Amino acid sequence: MSGLLSEPVSTEEVAAAAGVHPSTINRWVKLGLLPAPQVLYRGRRGKQSRWIAAAPQQARWIQGQLDAGLTFDEILEKLEAGAFRPGKG
Repeated sequence: MSGLLSEPVSTEEVAAAAGVHPSTINRWVKLGLLPAPQVLYRGRRGKQSRWIAAAPQQARWIQGQLDAGLTFDEILEKLEAGAFRPGKG
């Protein structure tokens, strides 16, 4: 994985970056708009999701595309074409 887990980023932080609910982030993963997080199982302490460092920026970018009126399919096409580049907005 590139853009790895230098600092753990939680689902809540990814959601807050885009101004959406954490369940929306999970839906975007299922749609292929965001990379899946690494899930750590911590026994009695439950599980924790850790996202790549660029995930909050990508979530903001996705929300911006939705605000501009693009569909999920159009956003996915843009992602596959390399339209999102971490560090470039």
